[in-house]
Formats: sequence, C-alpha cells, structure tokens
Amino acid sequence: MISIGLSEQQKQQTITDYLAHHDITRVVVFAPKAFPFVVVDVPAGIVLQPFDYTDIIMYKVFYPLLEVIDERTLLIFHECLRTQNRNDLTYNCAHHYAHQTPHVLVFQQFPLIEQPEDFMILLDYQTPGKYKSRGFDTSLLAIEDIQCVPHHFSVEVVDAPIAAQDRARYEQKKEQLFAGLGQGDPDTIPRQLHLFAGNLKRGAIQPDRQYVARNTRFKLPNVTSYKDIERASGGDYTVIDFPHRRIEFNDFLARTGLTTIRFLSTGLKVDEYYLGELGQWIERLERMYADHAQTGL
Repeated sequence: MISIGLSEQQKQQTITDYLAHHDITRVVVFAPKAFPFVVVDVPAGIVLQPFDYTDIIMYKVFYPLLEVIDERTLLIFHECLRTQNRNDLTYNCAHHYAHQTPHVLVFQQFPLIEQPEDFMILLDYQTPGKYKSRGFDTSLLAIEDIQCVPHHFSVEVVDAPIAAQDRARYEQKKEQLFAGLGQGDPDTIPRQLHLFAGNLKRGAIQPDRQYVARNTRFKLPNVTSYKDIERASGGDYTVIDFPHRRIEFNDFLARTGLTTIRFLSTGLKVDEYYLGELGQWIERLERMYADHAQTGL
C-alpha cells in the first residue's frame, strides 16, 4: 500500500491494522534523518528493525537484511522519495529487499518531488520491477492500492518595496552574471539573482514575524534557514527566498504543516520566476490529487 499525506496517527493506525491482518514476524523500517519514524505499537514476538535511509546501500546492512527478509517480513519506507533519479543506487538496493516479501507499506507526504513521473519511484518501492521502463499515467492510480489525504496550498505575496537604486544594482548584477557565464550552467543565474533580491528585502523583515531563507546570511533571530527548520516545528513563516532544490521546500512544508505560503517579493523578475515555479508545482500536485479522487478509490 502507498499512503500519501497521512498524519502520524493515521500512519500508526495503518501499521496496526496491517499487522493485525497479516502473519508478520519482522518489521523493517527505513526513514531519512530528516523524517525519523518510530513504530509505536508492535505486538510481542515481532522483531522491529529501524534503519536510516542511507543505511539501505550499506554493505553491513544490505547483506544481513537479504538473509532475514522473507514472506513474513513487513517493509516500511517512510519519506524515502529523496531524489528524482529513478535508477538511483539506493532505490535499486531497496528493490532487492522488496522482491523478497509481498508486505510493503510506503508513507510519503507528497506524491511527487517536482513532476508526476516521480510517483513511479513510490510504485517501484511497492512493486519492484512491475513497471520497469514504464512512465507515469493516471490509470496507475486506479490499478494499485493507494490511499491519499490531499494537502492543499495557497500563496500570499507580501510586497517588499525596494528603491530605484536597488533595482539598478539588480540589473547591474544580472549583466555581470550573464557576462561572466561563459560555458557555465545558466541555471546558476536565477539562483544567484534570487539570493541578491533576498538581500534587498532586509528592510521589510519585521521583528515580530518568523521568516525562512536559503541560508543564515541575515544573522537575525527570527530568520531561520531551511535546513534548521525542525520537524513539526509549526510557526507562521514568511519566505524570503526559496531553496533551489524543490525537495528542500517540500521538506519545509512537511515539517511545518504550512498550507498558506507567504512570500516576501520585491516584484523583480527573479522573484516572479520563483513564484511561477511554485504555482506550477501546486498545479501539478492538485492535478494528481484530482486524478486519484476520480479513480473512485
């Protein structure tokens, strides 16, 4: 079963129900450090083995697990969609484990990192080899055992007015970046310009609000970097600048439970670009939720 968007209580109940209806003697759990997961109710006589996501490829874990995983083993993959590379070594090793048991539970906050195609990685955890070389299509949402609790997001733009000289500095910075690009990666230009625009927002940071930024350069007590946001931290954060990796922002949303994304915007084109990218991600997410609902599951 693949479970999308469940609360911690719902995850625990799913596991409890599964153990009650299947002959399981061993539970193996994989979860990244960013999203640790503890199974709280394991009946006596069942062996519980928790591992970090990075342990999946470790020789000291891989071969011993292959020796003990059998048809009475339950594998739990918790927030293990960590890269968009479907052929990633960690995924391939996980498939070896899943080939040895019919009992697999997959828990993930969102059904994708960036694109719907990412969902195939979750299906590969559940059914390794079944859809090898097949791309994503919505019919799969009806074929496989998938439960989904949608999480809907809205965006609120907060104006961060900047002076004319700051706009001129931005244009100058952009020209410098393009002039110095050469054979470099053009994707680095919006990343650097977004950081530059973020610096121009310092005057709009209010001392009584909480903010999140790509790094710790502001040195302010109410501005936290994405990597320092703790799990289930809550808080009504305003975004100063977005991380350049989508998964970092997805992790932020999952940790905080925010549904209204408030963004501090200068109105510069680079801020509009990142807002547009976020809007497209929300549209893809909503489309997957709607496609799943239409399957009647």
